[in-house]
Amino acid sequence: MSEEPQEIQTLQEEEQKKEAGILVVFRFILVPLIVVSVVVFLIVLFGQMALREKTVRDYLYDIRTGSQSERWQAAYHLSNLLANPKKDYETEARKQLPEMILIFRNTKGNDPQIRRYMALALGRLKDPRAVPALQEAMNDEDSQTVIWCIWGLGSIGDKSAVPGIIEKLEDSDSAIRSMSAYVLGAIQDPRAVPPLQAHLDDATAEVSWNSAIALARMNNASGADVLLKIMHRDYLAGFLQMSEQNKEELMINAIKVSAKLGDPPLTQLIKTLSGSDPSPRVRDAAIKALE
Repeated sequence: MSEEPQEIQTLQEEEQKKEAGILVVFRFILVPLIVVSVVVFLIVLFGQMALREKTVRDYLYDIRTGSQSERWQAAYHLSNLLANPKKDYETEARKQLPEMILIFRNTKGNDPQIRRYMALALGRLKDPRAVPALQEAMNDEDSQTVIWCIWGLGSIGDKSAVPGIIEKLEDSDSAIRSMSAYVLGAIQDPRAVPPLQAHLDDATAEVSWNSAIALARMNNASGADVLLKIMHRDYLAGFLQMSEQNKEELMINAIKVSAKLGDPPLTQLIKTLSGSDPSPRVRDAAIKALE
C-alpha cells in the first residue's frame, strides 16, 4: 500500500495533538474539579447532619449506646437542653421521663458522672414522678450526686422530699448540709424551721448563711444576726477564698429575704447599703428591697 498523502498525515497529527490536549485538560483540570465538588458535597451533607439539632430521644439513645465519654457528654447536653429557656423540650422530655428515670437508676454504682447530669436533668424537668428516684439516690456514696439530687428535689418542690432533706442537714459533708439548707428554704415547709434554726451556728459558715436565708424566706427572723453579718463587707472580707462576685451575690440574697422581715436593724442596714455600698448591683438590690 502506498503511503498516505502528506495532508492526511498532517491532519492525523493535528487530531492526535487535540486528543492529547483534551486528556491533559481532563486529567489536570476536570478531574480535580470533580473531586473537589464531591468533597464539598460530602462536607455540606455531613455538616448539615452534624448541625441538626439533637432531641431528647437522641441524647437518651447516646447515653444508652455510646462509649464512656459519649454517654456522659450526652447526659451533660441533655441537662443543658432542659435548661434552655429559648426552646420548648418539656413536652418531649415528659414523654421520655420513664426512660430517663430508668437510665438514672441503672447508673447506680456504675458511672457517677452520668448519674449527676441525669439528676440535674430530672430536677430541671420539675416532674414529681422523678421524686422517688432522686430520694433513693440521696443515699449514694458519691457526695456530688447527693448534692445534685437534693437540688433536683428542691427544683421540683415536692414536700414529700422534706423529711429526707432534713436528715441531710446532719450529714458530715458540709456541702451536703449547705445544699440541704438552701433547698429547704426553696420548698418552704414549716417542718424545716427547727432543724434550720439548729444550724444557724453551724461550724461551716455557708451552712449557717443558707440556714438564715432559708428561714427568712419562710418569714422567720431567727437568723437575723447571721443576715446582718453577711450584709457587712468587713465580715465577708475575712473569707479570702470567696470571689467578689460571690460575696455580692450573697449580700443581694440576704437583702432580698431580709426586707420582708420587718426587723429594724436589718431594715436600717439595707437603707445604708442602698446609698453607700460600692457595688451598683448591691445598691440597686437594696433600693428595690426597700420599695
